[in-house]
Amino acid sequence: MNREHQNDAAALPLNKPRLFRVDSVDHLPMLAQDESCRIVKQYFDFLEISLNQQAEPIDIGELRGMLMEISRFIRSEKTGIRADGYLRMLKRLTHIYAQGVNAQDDRAYAGTAVNFADIINILSHSYPGYDYSESVGLLLYYMNKLFSYREEGWIDLYEQLLLMPDTTRVMQTLRVAHMQEIQNWIEEGVDNLFTIWDEQLEVIEQLNSEILELDRAIIQGRKAQFRYRSTTHPNVTHLSKQRQRRDIEQIRAQRERLIEERDAKLELADLLSENIQEFTNRLTDIRRSATIQLIWSRAE
Repeated sequence: MNREHQNDAAALPLNKPRLFRVDSVDHLPMLAQDESCRIVKQYFDFLEISLNQQAEPIDIGELRGMLMEISRFIRSEKTGIRADGYLRMLKRLTHIYAQGVNAQDDRAYAGTAVNFADIINILSHSYPGYDYSESVGLLLYYMNKLFSYREEGWIDLYEQLLLMPDTTRVMQTLRVAHMQEIQNWIEEGVDNLFTIWDEQLEVIEQLNSEILELDRAIIQGRKAQFRYRSTTHPNVTHLSKQRQRRDIEQIRAQRERLIEERDAKLELADLLSENIQEFTNRLTDIRRSATIQLIWSRAE
């Protein structure tokens, strides 16, 4: 490693590392494992501090960009990293994201989970002998979280899981027992459920407003009729009174049609909500089932 890059690596403070720019990877010389691991460690230090901070808002975009640069760096052929280096990286990164399971606010963990999955996927190809069960269990956890937070990234995370090699035992278990079920849900359009549900709720809200306006119109019409009767001789029939009655009847008929339409939309919204909850529950069940299967497979 030349002196310029040695100085760059040494200058990175542990609490606030300078971002390793993507466009500089191609210009790097071949590094020794210790040098590469030191650079990655400083990024992981920064990641852990950032995810755990409470005083300031977390810049998720910055963390995503940083993790993407780590991915580029690890993918390059200049790191000189061997099995023990990959092992240290896997243990550290898995430890960092395991903290998100018990975090009061896990949105930053979930918001960067796709990048976490990308790095795990890269390492799984370079170091297939590692026991990835805990890492994959965390990825399933965050996939569930992303879906419940209505983040499209849950499918990206699922696709990262699919890219992991079958040589890892955990993926053999997942593919046999669970991945096809998730794929079936995706093909049936589960990712569109939230959009359709939101659209139905907007229509229901609009219908409620229209029904409320018709209720007000009926009340005003009834008040007008009452005022008219109080100021008019009871034996006199007036065309305006008949017209008022017809108008109120038409408003009531329109109101009934809107109520029927709203009831149909409510039934559809309830069905969509049930489907969303069903898939959420299935993701939770899949994660728990996979964890149990992996525990048993380890004991064999």
